[in-house]
Amino acid sequence: MTNKNNAYSIVNFIFVVLIGIALGYSYFFYPNNHPIGCIVKSMTGKSCSTCGFSRAFSAFTHFQFAEGKVFNKYAFGCFLFLVSQFFFRLTVLCYSGFTGAEIKRKYIILETVLTILFFLVVFGPLLLA
Repeated sequence: MTNKNNAYSIVNFIFVVLIGIALGYSYFFYPNNHPIGCIVKSMTGKSCSTCGFSRAFSAFTHFQFAEGKVFNKYAFGCFLFLVSQFFFRLTVLCYSGFTGAEIKRKYIILETVLTILFFLVVFGPLLLA
């Protein structure tokens, strides 16, 4: 395995761990039991564009999609982004780890561009809100 593949595998592993922690947090702190509140709301008293994300993600991890969408209208797209990234990166890690296959540079560039575009489409409305 080349250094580029090692770096790519490390990045994928870090994303899998971080997204896994976020999804685990969302699952175990079902909607109204979250120990961490919104920092913006606590400082300003006003809701931000991500208020309700934790409760929405909790609902989504329990397959309560209608309830989750009520908490925040932007949360479902972001949830789909994170879940798809989790499973995609886990699949890449398993494929390269079990088969020892080298990931080609063209694939890494394509995957990076598609991930950035997907990210912008999903998180763009939050940035503009």
